[in-house]
Amino acid sequence: MRRDRVFLLCVAVLVVAETRAYAYTDPGSGALIWQMLVGASVGVMFYLRRIIGWARDLKSKRSVPSDPGNKSGSNV
Repeated sequence: MRRDRVFLLCVAVLVVAETRAYAYTDPGSGALIWQMLVGASVGVMFYLRRIIGWARDLKSKRSVPSDPGNKSGSNV
């Protein structure tokens, strides 16, 4: 609880004590940031898809009912 109060106090001080920042970022830096964000998003989607597929395979292997009289493996 104390951490939350300290954090909010720090944020409030930073907002109130705003000063001008005489800084410059060139357009190439913005393009680099966008490229990193898109690359990270695609990477996360790729691994998330693999994890979901792995979980589905694991679930389907567990949910197959075992029937000792059925040697073919079909449930017909």
